[in-house]
Amino acid sequence: MISRKINKVDHPIYESIEEFRKYNPNIDVVDNWRSSVEGDWIVSDDGQVCQVLKRGKIKNSKKSNLTKEYIRIPLGTFLCKDNIMIEGEPRENLYSFGLANKRAWNHIIEKKELTHREFLFAQMVAKGENVVDSFLKAYPTNNRRYAEGQAKVLMKAKRIQTLIREEIDKVLTKADITPLYLLEQMKHIVDNGKSQDKDKIQAIKTLMQISGMMDTDKRTESVAVFQGFTKEQLDAIGSGGVKKLAEANREVEV
Repeated sequence: MISRKINKVDHPIYESIEEFRKYNPNIDVVDNWRSSVEGDWIVSDDGQVCQVLKRGKIKNSKKSNLTKEYIRIPLGTFLCKDNIMIEGEPRENLYSFGLANKRAWNHIIEKKELTHREFLFAQMVAKGENVVDSFLKAYPTNNRRYAEGQAKVLMKAKRIQTLIREEIDKVLTKADITPLYLLEQMKHIVDNGKSQDKDKIQAIKTLMQISGMMDTDKRTESVAVFQGFTKEQLDAIGSGGVKKLAEANREVEV
């Protein structure tokens, strides 16, 4: 937990909902900060918890009567729009509107601890969900375009990649797809020399990269672009058939 002094008052910023609950077990938290009111405790898009200091309105322009709503919290001031995120370190200027920026994205990518929502996101991706759908289920937003951008940022984070690798390893182990099995499959193809097995070779190569049999950089790269197993791929893995996995890959790409 950190705090920010505003008008001589310290306002806490909790790292996660779990940390907040340790100190405030009986206080409700608003998941969707865009609908919060002054005094509410809210969860930011990267899982931090803090209190809404003010909710207000501003005009779109001097010539327009249309208004936009905003909230002010210890992290900064933010418009209540689906394409605006609250994340990262407290903005230097509390009163200027804090748009998503490179510094905030770097904070998400570089931090070490997993939040509860990140854990849910990574688990769903590893178990077959599309990365965008996983984000929409793990985070309080219905904006698919916003989810696409944020899912890409999360997939670059090492803590997310590590958890996804661990979950994928569990899936492969459960399906008896071990390093020895993959090597035996590759040896069988080489011994028989069948050209029509090129799809199978690619499937085995992908599994080798993800399972860590090939160099670490390749494994990291494979996980970073991993979009989740499809139902067809999961069915193929579950039946122990690398050939079926290759066919499932081909069906998805068409």
